[in-house]
Amino acid sequence: MKYNKFTLFCIIFVAFVPFNNYAQDIHFSQFWDAPLLQSPTSAGRADGAVRAIVNYRTQWASVSSNPFSTFGANVDMRLHTSHKGSHLAGGISMYTDLAGSAKMRTTLVNLSAVYHLNFSDNNYFSLGLQGGFHQKGLDVSQLRFDNQFDGIGHNPTINSNENLSNFSEIRPTLSAGISYTWSNSFSGVRRLFTQNKKSVNIGFTVHHFNSPKFNILHQENLGLKYIGHVETAFETHTDWLISPKVLVAIQNKATDIILGSLFTYPLSHGSRMNNYSNSASIGFGAFYRLKDALIPTLQVQWSSISLGFSYDVNLSSPNDASRYRGGFEISLKYISNNPRLKGSSMRF
Repeated sequence: MKYNKFTLFCIIFVAFVPFNNYAQDIHFSQFWDAPLLQSPTSAGRADGAVRAIVNYRTQWASVSSNPFSTFGANVDMRLHTSHKGSHLAGGISMYTDLAGSAKMRTTLVNLSAVYHLNFSDNNYFSLGLQGGFHQKGLDVSQLRFDNQFDGIGHNPTINSNENLSNFSEIRPTLSAGISYTWSNSFSGVRRLFTQNKKSVNIGFTVHHFNSPKFNILHQENLGLKYIGHVETAFETHTDWLISPKVLVAIQNKATDIILGSLFTYPLSHGSRMNNYSNSASIGFGAFYRLKDALIPTLQVQWSSISLGFSYDVNLSSPNDASRYRGGFEISLKYISNNPRLKGSSMRF
């Protein structure tokens, strides 16, 4: 079949543009386990001195032989803690997304720095900065042009006579965020025995202050991205930990809203002899991405390792083709409980 340029444009558009077109940036349904993608103030805000997380997401396998795949990794840690409990933290993160048959690649690499100011025993104010680069590109060898038709089919050895020199671009990106945290389970000295733990974290972040512009196939202005989040947690008298969460992201007149809760039950509390490293818990819950997907979630924790699973049940307009099958996501998290790594511990 011979493809004209209009048909080629349609193929590229369908291959490259996600059905949930509100998301121009990389995103995960388990947003709390992609903390530096959400806000630089998340660095150093964990129940331990060092935290490492890897993420994987695959989407639209039900409607395409080339599903979208997203990978992520971040490491963050406390760098210095004052005697009053305030501390400096930093982190590094990398996220990459592959979309469509031409492997449209989006990569985001950032360094984060944040200062958590302990202005009273249970209250922190955090200011974070983030900087790095944003790269976009595609595999031009996978593109098909009408002048490569040899009378029988597509022949990749025929020169397409197209200008394919500008199919990878790198732009700097800058972000900043603020957040407020209250918790009865941390202070300058870690409180291991706090009963009925409660916490709340509220934050706001602006990504891409410099509004990166790309010119692959067409001009694209990434635009400012605003993220607001609220994450809370409280223990019941039956030891269940309930963790409601809300994320709101706005970019280029598109809005992404996710809300829901996790319910976690401790299977083992560990002991003082092993620094509570044999603790274990299981959690489950559900989240809803407004006008798009229902997201059942499972989380299993043992010692310093936590494993999370979620699945997007597609509820938006492509569900006739997807049959409600959206995206599968997994996260793997490690938090160091090494007692020699000093500093306050912020539990969520």
